[in-house]
Amino acid sequence: MLEFSDLPYKFVPPKPNFLIIGLGRLINRFIGLPSKNHLIGKIRLTGKKSFLESAENPKARYIIVCNHPTHSDPQVVNEICRRIGVRPAFMAAYDVFARSEMVSWIMQRIGAFSIDRDASDRKAMKCAGEIIEQGKFPLVIFPEGNVYLCNDKVTPFAEGAAFIALRAQMKLGNDEPVYAVPISLKYTHIKDVRSIAINKLRSIAKQFKDTLSNEEPILDEITRISILTLAEELKDHGYETPNQNFDVEQLIEETSENIIQKLEQELNISSQKDTELVSRIRKIRSKIHSLRIDTENKDQHKTFENIAAEAMLALRILGYSGGYAKQNPSLDRVTETIIRLHEDIHSEIEKPLGKRDVFANIGTPIDLRSRINSDGKIERNSIAKLTEDLERSIQGDISKINKKNDSIGNELF
Repeated sequence: MLEFSDLPYKFVPPKPNFLIIGLGRLINRFIGLPSKNHLIGKIRLTGKKSFLESAENPKARYIIVCNHPTHSDPQVVNEICRRIGVRPAFMAAYDVFARSEMVSWIMQRIGAFSIDRDASDRKAMKCAGEIIEQGKFPLVIFPEGNVYLCNDKVTPFAEGAAFIALRAQMKLGNDEPVYAVPISLKYTHIKDVRSIAINKLRSIAKQFKDTLSNEEPILDEITRISILTLAEELKDHGYETPNQNFDVEQLIEETSENIIQKLEQELNISSQKDTELVSRIRKIRSKIHSLRIDTENKDQHKTFENIAAEAMLALRILGYSGGYAKQNPSLDRVTETIIRLHEDIHSEIEKPLGKRDVFANIGTPIDLRSRINSDGKIERNSIAKLTEDLERSIQGDISKINKKNDSIGNELF
């Protein structure tokens, strides 16, 4: 679910409590993961050996970087960390802490702290660096920044994780290594949920006073309902709406670019067309956020609210790009697409449609001492290169997992 938060931000620090961490792990393992909120069966973990070898060095520090395909990722990663014998600290969106005082209290006690995703959060960055430098808890970050519900396709990583890790390595020097550990998560259904997915799509169509055809291929119906969903959102924001014969890829490419250019002009942001669209949206979101929390701009907050809504519209539209389900119409991909449609319409988290296993692979840890130059400094392109390497490692491992996945989720819908 993609949302833009305008909650008044206040940094929430970690307050780890080993008793709460231990109790939380038990609850997560035996109650949370199997519950209807997650429906996790087995976690098939591979790649432990290289991590455990690096852990033989008592001075080793870690930053764990994961893809963020579902709302179950923090719980799954917490269980993975239990299996490899570490207690993680999580960098989490402030929205999670703002849900309730009880949630905030628990999150802090299990070692989590807040991050303002749409601004330069110096307190969070400082806290993250200190966690790595102190070495008591590996730091877990999801550099995609949002749940995109496209498990097989990694969304471009933000560079914050690489920056935090390299800066910590620079401060620690050559005697205390920081390892960047990529973990790839791939969720797959282990029971047939085709009928449940079709009924879910049927209910979405009904909201647009439409019906689902029993004669047309399911992918064509998903495309048609996707266009209806996007057309409704475009209409709400004053954009022209496509007809039923409109090519969805053309809609995504042209409309997202038009929206982003329009917002860049309104916010006086220089347009860089050779930059990833997601990165351009992140820049727009950051600018909007700084304006919305500025008390001197209160009279313009409604205008900023409208711009923020359009930024989220562009991000949602991009979520449908690449013909994700059409490229490989597996049960997993089609189900993800239907869930994303539901979340985009209702702006609420949708529970899994059926029981899933998780393939999780721990990639080869990257010794960041090799990314610091002979003067003990960070090279100009080192942050971008490390971000690229982590993203490529995770995407590559997900592709390998899919080739050997024999679950029903990998079958054609």
